[in-house]
Amino acid sequence: MSFSRQSFLGWIALTILLQSCGLFGIHLKLQNPNREGRVPNFDREAVLLGEMTPLRSAYDVHYYELAIDFDVEGKALTGEVELHATATADFERIQIDLHPNLEITHLVDAATGEALKYTREERAVYVSTGHEAGDSFVLKVGYTGKPFKAKNAPWEGGFVWEKDENKNPWIGVACESDGASLWWPLKDHTSDEPDSMRLHYTVPEGLTAVGNGQLEGNNTARGRTTWNWFVSYPINTYNVTVYVGKFKLLEQKYRGIEGREMIMTHYVLEENYEVAKGHFMQLPKILRSFEQNFGPYPWYDDGFKLVESPYAGMEHQTAIAYGNGYENDMEGDYDYIIVHETAHEWWGNSITAVDLAHVWLQEGFATYAEALFLEDVEGASAYQDHLNLYRLFIANKYPVVGPMDRRWFDSKKGQDVYMKGAWILHTLRRQINDDELFREIIQEFYLRNARQIVTSQDFIDLVNEKTERDFQWFFDQYLYQHWVPELEYAVSEEGTLYYKWVEAIPSFSQFRLFVEARPMPFLIKPTLELQSMELPQSRQGEWSFRLPSDQLIIIRENDKLLPK
Repeated sequence: MSFSRQSFLGWIALTILLQSCGLFGIHLKLQNPNREGRVPNFDREAVLLGEMTPLRSAYDVHYYELAIDFDVEGKALTGEVELHATATADFERIQIDLHPNLEITHLVDAATGEALKYTREERAVYVSTGHEAGDSFVLKVGYTGKPFKAKNAPWEGGFVWEKDENKNPWIGVACESDGASLWWPLKDHTSDEPDSMRLHYTVPEGLTAVGNGQLEGNNTARGRTTWNWFVSYPINTYNVTVYVGKFKLLEQKYRGIEGREMIMTHYVLEENYEVAKGHFMQLPKILRSFEQNFGPYPWYDDGFKLVESPYAGMEHQTAIAYGNGYENDMEGDYDYIIVHETAHEWWGNSITAVDLAHVWLQEGFATYAEALFLEDVEGASAYQDHLNLYRLFIANKYPVVGPMDRRWFDSKKGQDVYMKGAWILHTLRRQINDDELFREIIQEFYLRNARQIVTSQDFIDLVNEKTERDFQWFFDQYLYQHWVPELEYAVSEEGTLYYKWVEAIPSFSQFRLFVEARPMPFLIKPTLELQSMELPQSRQGEWSFRLPSDQLIIIRENDKLLPK
């Protein structure tokens, strides 16, 4: 999911402001808030949706087959899901999930045809069915109703029912923060991805229904067309999607870094076909950069497509929502939505956080991938300028790693999973102080965990392994505290530098600052206790130094540190 920006005019204004401030020697500083943000009192729905209870951990889903008939005018749907799973423990009851807007029409054991008893609480559907560990079973769930309508897709999830400029239906759905049970029945927990899926979407003849993966064909009967899609790889369920519209197919060739080729199949509104042909020419450069930085594109067998959507964007696996109006609004004349959402094919779609508490592994890494892309194609200054701009959005109100088991992901409340997440990686790069090693760590983290579920500790462990240093202190500060470290300093008339952390966890004393100075730079390792050192003098007998501002710390001068 992209970061919510109110408008791209505002984005451009901020860029100009930042550049102007630098020109006149004014620095826009990172700030800690006066008070920490308040984690909400989670309601019963959040608990039932977020927790991995024995009713959910007792089985593992390996395949879904989803068939939906869309009532476009009535903004409703009727569908059926086959859920194929294996029991991981003995059970007599399990939980699946479906939004209460949607009525269950039947729920049966597919092997016997037996109708199963169930009860409902919020989104939880408690199904009475008994199996022993190791058993395979299939549930069939039929349902109907009007799905939840998005208030502000993709950040507030649900369906979007719009019309294009020619008054044709134009429909999409996004549900990263809210869960796929907004529109179909499933085990709605991030930690359980099916190994594959089939999607069958039926719409009025003349419209196209686009899903994830490969198109297996379509068939038309009695004025309605069913579009059949197959996902051959694991997929996190909030990435399962549908788009309905009067689309025109745009094909584009791509040859990857290992020589593998694929035909990218984009679906755009007919009136935008010509502009899309030129605008999407930036895609091969973006994909190639990400392949070089992280590893091969994860879904060659299922392809890659952008689908024009009635909302800004979303990283739906192999079927990315594109709704940025064909504007290049990022440094170097690139489209922010294309760059960011494409990065999610690696970070979020292939590597998926076990819980949205660790979603910085998706959003922070994807945001940092933007900067790495700019570094590749535009140079180091573009990389730093991009990150400096993002620094303005860091709020420091909540820890980057949020509460587990609550499916809480609210980018508007300043969780900082995007911008602060990217700056954590940038600061780690500076602390490691070995670009080749840092890039090796990022790539190896991806390659080791491709198409798997991960936690923050998985990344921390790899950093420690590859650097042969213990960076736990670094992540304890930046992931689990809402505030960033604050360093105070002062310089006496005699040229003595006094410095200390006034806000930092005790173990943060391992943080290293390389100070630019004449005649030569030097290293300091501040602690919570006041330290001092004599500044090196230049040939003219003066001292000159600059504390680095390119890391995730607050630095301020305070003459009260000087001895009386």
